[in-house]
Amino acid sequence: MDLSLIRVFVTIYETKNISHAAERLNLSQPSVTYNLNRLRQQLQDRLFIRGRVGVEPTKIAQELYPTFKQAIYNIESAIAEVQDFNPRTSHKTFRIGMSDIGEICLLPSLIAHLALHAPNIKIEVEEIQSDKVENWLIDGFLDIAVFNRQHTHMPNIETHQLFEERYVCLLRKDHPRIKEQLTMQQYLSEKHVAIKSSTGHIQVDKTLKELCRSRDIGLEVPHFSVLQGVLEQTDLLVTLPSRAAKYYLKNSDVNCFELPFKTDLFVVSQNWFKRSDDVVARRWLIQTVQQIFEKL
Repeated sequence: MDLSLIRVFVTIYETKNISHAAERLNLSQPSVTYNLNRLRQQLQDRLFIRGRVGVEPTKIAQELYPTFKQAIYNIESAIAEVQDFNPRTSHKTFRIGMSDIGEICLLPSLIAHLALHAPNIKIEVEEIQSDKVENWLIDGFLDIAVFNRQHTHMPNIETHQLFEERYVCLLRKDHPRIKEQLTMQQYLSEKHVAIKSSTGHIQVDKTLKELCRSRDIGLEVPHFSVLQGVLEQTDLLVTLPSRAAKYYLKNSDVNCFELPFKTDLFVVSQNWFKRSDDVVARRWLIQTVQQIFEKL
């Protein structure tokens, strides 16, 4: 329902007079009457009837007024909050869609930044689902999404490149068969960990398919962050972005190899749906994420 119609309804209800409502709204009386008639058609009720002085609300109008009044109040409060947005004092919650590489590369630095500059802001992280992320951004379920959108068609979404990436292969240092180098034969002979394709990690298998080859998948997981124990205790190979690999090289007893076949670089980007009334708070979040990656 058009917000302007609700505002007209609330003003007429409170003034009990069409002319007084027009003055308060800074509209002409015919405009107020026109909007009231539109609302009457939508709700299929007269809403207001002539009284001895001005107009009186119908029973349905009396029932609607508290809800409509609260809705106007909530909207006006939200507008006031975003116009006066101050990250140092705000208690706002942002919802960010992230791939595993976003979780590993961005999340620690973002939380550290917020602790210093926006201590009361809360972050909720949603796992990227490539077939849903565009609608999530448009509908406002997500404020931003950080991931590789190379294979995700999103014509309505704004994007900003954060960094380029490549895939590498990790395996435990005491692997019984792979020591000094990783050949194509060895790569294809071993069992692998794969990341679910819904997160956008399809480039490696797509490249192998073009070479008429395929991996032997022994484990499929939703994201890379669960792999530390798997890497240390099994012979499985993990193919993952190089920045994510650096995390495991610091915290696990593993070796890193370049892939024995060429894959294209890919881009990790920040994505959002640009609205004409984009709020100050979300613009601050977009700029903050860009600044953090510039320092990484």
